Amino acid sequence: MDSPEADVFLAALVPRLRMIRAVARTEHITQAAESLRMPQPTLSRALSRLQDELGLALVERTGRGVRLTRAGRLLLPHVERAVEDLARGVSEITGGEQGRVALTFLPTLGVEVVPALLRGFRAEHPGVRFSLTQKPWAQSLRRVSSGGADLALTSPLPSVAGLVSSVLHTQALRLVVPEQHRLVSAGETVVPLAAAQEEFILLKEGRGVRHLTDRMGERAGFTPRVAFEADDIATARGLVGAGLGVSVLPARPEGPLPGTVELAIADGETERPLGVVWPAEGSGGGYEPPAVRLFRDYVQRVGPRVIPDLTG
Repeated sequence: MDSPEADVFLAALVPRLRMIRAVARTEHITQAAESLRMPQPTLSRALSRLQDELGLALVERTGRGVRLTRAGRLLLPHVERAVEDLARGVSEITGGEQGRVALTFLPTLGVEVVPALLRGFRAEHPGVRFSLTQKPWAQSLRRVSSGGADLALTSPLPSVAGLVSSVLHTQALRLVVPEQHRLVSAGETVVPLAAAQEEFILLKEGRGVRHLTDRMGERAGFTPRVAFEADDIATARGLVGAGLGVSVLPARPEGPLPGTVELAIADGETERPLGVVWPAEGSGGGYEPPAVRLFRDYVQRVGPRVIPDLTG
């Protein structure tokens, strides 16, 4: 379809697709013009110009009516599909009930939070489709900024130009230590970050909790010694339980993992805000599809009730 001849045909056909379809369905110029809400002479002239441009006849007269020529009949199925595809595209642009939402979210939210939100939303709007990706914090923000996603469910929330966010839930950050740790033996429950002199098990760069930990350390004037960089929170928590180090992690909703103790941190920002992020000017050119707006409004309305039950 990238030949010069194909380009000529497409340039000539696209504006007249509905005309060809209407003539094929009615086999009558006047009735076709009425269905298109245009004067009959206008339709006749348009079809005549089209055939002149293509150099072949698509319509032929049959007494008092018209019908498609063999070339027109061969072309018709493709015209029908093109019109249907265009109609679907227009419905996604203009209608909230038939659109698509590109959502990116933290891997930890894929077990319960995202399924719960999608299940509730689709019960109200079953025609909306979703394109889903699981990405760490930094990659999620890049996808939204570049237009690769309409919305992100992530943490922490950005404070950069071009992105807007809404907090849905806030988790407390804790210094997680092995249960036999000296701070536990000393009866400490609230400690400064620098009180942990052991090596740290941190999440890898680009993870939201790692970003918060680094920022917390900078503000406390403390640089932790790194024993291991984990891919996810569950792995970091398990390695702490195995005695390989300490870590800054969100408080576990059901209580500390066996073999660990969670201590409150005395300095720095000790909360992890979880929320929804979207472009300040919509997903592109200042435009936000209605389906995206519907889902964002739903998440902002329902998320603060649903997410705490599933994450905290």
